[in-house]
Amino acid sequence: MTVKCSFCPYLLTLALLLPAGALPAEVVKKVAPAAKKAPAGKKAPARPANEDLARIEKIRLRLADWEKSAAALSLHGLDIKGFLAPDAIAYKAASTYLRLRKSSLPHEEAIRRLASSLPRWKRYEGQGLFLLRIANPLYQQGKKQHRIFTQSKGLGHETLQLRDARNRRLKGKLAGLPANLRLAALRVKKFWQTGDGVTRLVRPGTRDELLRNPGSIGRKAKLSKPFKAWVLEDGPAELEVLVKQSQIAGSKSRTFRVTLAGWKRYEGPWADGLLDLNENRSWQELTNLTLEIRLPPGGLAVSPALQALLKEASSP
Repeated sequence: MTVKCSFCPYLLTLALLLPAGALPAEVVKKVAPAAKKAPAGKKAPARPANEDLARIEKIRLRLADWEKSAAALSLHGLDIKGFLAPDAIAYKAASTYLRLRKSSLPHEEAIRRLASSLPRWKRYEGQGLFLLRIANPLYQQGKKQHRIFTQSKGLGHETLQLRDARNRRLKGKLAGLPANLRLAALRVKKFWQTGDGVTRLVRPGTRDELLRNPGSIGRKAKLSKPFKAWVLEDGPAELEVLVKQSQIAGSKSRTFRVTLAGWKRYEGPWADGLLDLNENRSWQELTNLTLEIRLPPGGLAVSPALQALLKEASSP
C-alpha cells in the first residue's frame, strides 16, 4: 500500500506537464494549411519593390507641389486655372512617367518610352512652363442654344501677356497648338437694309398719299465674309506657355500675372461656324482675364527624384 500511494503524485505531475509541452514536428506539419498554388499557365503578379514605390511617391509629391500652387479665376462664365512648373521638361517627363506606371507598365519600359520622347521635348529645354486650363461649364444652354467664346485676334504678344510682381513684361510663347481649342472659319449673320419701297404709313391728314420709307421694307439676312478665330466650345482648353528659366529667376518674383485679352462671348444658335446676331443676340467683347500665379513652395529647384528620372532616361 505504501508503494502505490507514493507513486500517485508522480503520475499526477506527469499528467499536468504533458499538455504544456510542444507538439512534435510531424504533428505541426500535418495541422498547418497547405499553401495555395497558382493555376497552371498563370504567374502570380509581381509586387513592385519598396524602392520602386518610394520613387513613384517622390515624383508624385513633387508634381503635387507644383500643381497645388495653382491659382483659379471664374469670370464671364469661364473657369480658368493655372500653375507654374519651373522646369518644363521635368514636368513633361514626370507626368508622362506617372501615367505610364499607372497603366501597369514596369519601370524599365516607362524609361524606354521617356527616352524616345526626349528628342520631341527638345523645345522645352531651359524653359519654365505656365500651364493654363480654360473651361466653359455652361456651354450647353438648351437643345439649340450654346455659349461659346471666340478669339479672333490670335494668341500672340498682344493677347497673351505675362508679367511679374513689378509689372515687368516677360517674353512667353506657346509651346504648341492649344488642346481643345479649335481654329475655325466663322461668319456673322444679321439683318441689313437692302432697299426702299412703298410703305403702309400714311401722311398725317390724308388717307390716299403714300410715303416712301427706306427702312420699312427690303430687309433680309446677310452674312459677313468668313474670318479665322479660335473657338472654345465644351473644353477645357489647355495652353502651355513657355518662358525662359533665366527670366523667371532674374525677375526675383514670387507672383506672376498671366493676362488673356481679346476674347468674346456669344450665346445663341450654334452650327457650321455661324454667329446669328438676330433677335437682339450679342457677340460681346470681354474685359481682360488676369490670373495671378504663385511660385511653388519649393521654388525653382528640381527635386533629386526628378533629376534621377531625367538622367536615367537620357543615358544610352
